[in-house]
Amino acid sequence: MQNKGMIFFHRGLHGNGVPENSIPSFENAIDAGVGIELDVRLSRDGEPVVFHDKTLRRMCGDKRKVSELTVNELKGLRLKDSDETIPTLEEVLELTGGRVPLMIETKPPKHRLFDRKLERSMLPLLKAYKGTYYLQSFDKDGMKYMKKRLPDTLCGILSGNFYAEPKGFDFINYKLSELTPEKVSQLRKTYSIVMAWSTGESDLEKSTAAMERLKLDGIVA
Repeated sequence: MQNKGMIFFHRGLHGNGVPENSIPSFENAIDAGVGIELDVRLSRDGEPVVFHDKTLRRMCGDKRKVSELTVNELKGLRLKDSDETIPTLEEVLELTGGRVPLMIETKPPKHRLFDRKLERSMLPLLKAYKGTYYLQSFDKDGMKYMKKRLPDTLCGILSGNFYAEPKGFDFINYKLSELTPEKVSQLRKTYSIVMAWSTGESDLEKSTAAMERLKLDGIVA
């Protein structure tokens, strides 16, 4: 990892009317000089879009799945109580332009795990991107697929279960609430880079304190 002790804002710096995984949330993180964690799913017509949930219900009030709509149909929806739309991965890469590091989580639909359509759609964009980015997923085979094609990119595995952690990845990003200093020490027997993720509010002071307490290499807060 380029810099140990890195902090990434979870889905950007959102709140106070700014939706998660939106262009303004990413602009806020850039203005704060802090890395951005974001999620990527595939639209029905094969476009990688930035959105966390499988369905649109929580963020857009629509019961359909992201994968059931084309990118143009997704653009017709609004995020929460705002005028913001769902950004594409291409739009976010153009916005950040290497100004802050990115932690990109792939979220392939379970019924499309083996065709790797999501990962294949991302490859040209990532190969052309000049900034610093890292890839992570709960899908270990997807990360192996990306590492083979992007050998210089750090690819990590997400986890919240301390038992039987998979090997062969550049880093692990573990659920913060499940970590103790002893667990971090045990994870370091397998991984040289140990990070943590949290679903709490983006708080630089608390994130820095958690990293120091657990001796982590980075945190998604």
